[in-house]
Amino acid sequence: MTRSRRSIAPFAVVAAPGLTTAACGGETTPPTPSTVTVTQTPTEQPTGPARSQLTTQQVRAALPTKDDVPAIFRPDSRGFDTSSVSERTTDPASCLALYMATPAQRTFIKEHLVADGGVRFSEDPDEPGSASISVGILSYDEPYPRKYLDDAGAVLGECSTHTARTEPGASDVTWQATSIPTPTLGDQSLGVRIGSRDVDPAIDYLWVRSGHNVVHVRMLTGYRQDNGDQLKTTARGVLDDPAKTP
Repeated sequence: MTRSRRSIAPFAVVAAPGLTTAACGGETTPPTPSTVTVTQTPTEQPTGPARSQLTTQQVRAALPTKDDVPAIFRPDSRGFDTSSVSERTTDPASCLALYMATPAQRTFIKEHLVADGGVRFSEDPDEPGSASISVGILSYDEPYPRKYLDDAGAVLGECSTHTARTEPGASDVTWQATSIPTPTLGDQSLGVRIGSRDVDPAIDYLWVRSGHNVVHVRMLTGYRQDNGDQLKTTARGVLDDPAKTP
């Protein structure tokens, strides 16, 4: 597989507790949540390498390197664990769909995941909570269900404010969820920002379904920062690599 170098636009975050300032950038007001499905669902693409089951070697080759992300980010040895099964709980329980962590999704991962990998790049790898961009690829032995992204879009309205805990025994934290305008990527794509308007930190999640594969781009950022172009460019670059595989 031949990797093509990707040119990615600069990324910036606003100052926030637990986040350092990366650069100056435009801010945006998060869109009002909606109860309608926010996924982009174009006509299914023809069968090809980007939609077929991948090997571990192909997954690793498609992941971005330090040359593919803005220079402010450095490789973070903590990595991005894509194979662990979430223990997150939410109230309402339906909000687990926003994290792709419903009971049905957890079972699907356990039964059908065949190859995965992830990388993380942080502004300051030694500082917990530093601004970061993480990319994961998960490949399954059958097509990833369209329903999972549709369900996440459908619950966005009722989950515009919800509580979540990352694992049993952890404290409940109140979060706000808003949609991120997402262009057509892969077969289906969904962008969600989950964070706090009052404290400012947020996590941007972009999920792209492409046949048997899911590309997950995650950014730790400021709540009012617009990262739409960065998310889109990163995901598109990852999709391009397996597509070039003979």
